[in-house]
Amino acid sequence: MSPLIAERRALKFSAVSASLFALTGLVLGLASGSITILFDSAYSLLSLVLASLSLLALQQARKPADEHFPFGRLTVEPLAVLLKGVVIALVCLFSLVSALWSLVQGGREVTLGLALGFGIVNVLGCVLTWGVLKRYARIANSSLLRAELRQWQMDTWLSTAVVVGFMLTVGLTLSPWAAYARFADPVMVLLIAGYFLPIPVRMMREALRELMFGVPAGPIQRDVVREIEAFDVEPEDVRIAQVGSFLMVDIQLDKQQIETAEEIVDSVEARCERLNLRPVTSITLVT
Repeated sequence: MSPLIAERRALKFSAVSASLFALTGLVLGLASGSITILFDSAYSLLSLVLASLSLLALQQARKPADEHFPFGRLTVEPLAVLLKGVVIALVCLFSLVSALWSLVQGGREVTLGLALGFGIVNVLGCVLTWGVLKRYARIANSSLLRAELRQWQMDTWLSTAVVVGFMLTVGLTLSPWAAYARFADPVMVLLIAGYFLPIPVRMMREALRELMFGVPAGPIQRDVVREIEAFDVEPEDVRIAQVGSFLMVDIQLDKQQIETAEEIVDSVEARCERLNLRPVTSITLVT
């Protein structure tokens, strides 16, 4: 399976899963009166919208250069990731405000049996979706798919925290402190949304780095530079930037090295293929 096909299948699977979770969570959240479940279903609905955005970004990023976009549309992918991070951060902040308001109003009663049942099913579904996306991610290395994985990672831990919280709430109702059980639901939202807020912040930071043509994270730069060093090219003569699933490599060569340019480009493109990245290679002649 090619990386492009794997990426498309992963994003479509993510969109279908998100739609199922969003619809079920919305219905049961309203039925149980839990703002925690409503937050979870809102996040799933958001995942559906963002997965659709990722599919659109993938389609646009793969379009060839034309007269309107002579260098292609490479930055579409990090733009989509940046938008995802902004929207997820806003959802977390809105949930924090809603939970604080609920606490000020004296908490809220929740149908615990219904909420706990939904939470358990939701955890199983999130783990399944996350596992499938991780399998596709081994084939396709792209910022869109990494962002999708982060979304489902958040949703998996969110759903797990919801189940644990509801189980503790059930125990609280059987204790002498049963009167405080009505505060458990908004407190859970405060803890969960506050804990996961740094994740979209990291997404935005990484997307901004790619939009500013920053160096790739991890060992990618080192591997590519070593590949080029074999042709007696100094590391300072190699400039590398990662933009989504594209790796931009600019190599400065003098007149004596220009005869090996084609061989160098072929070597770099072979390395990028092993890294599941799409190379954009250029040679700069220096005098």
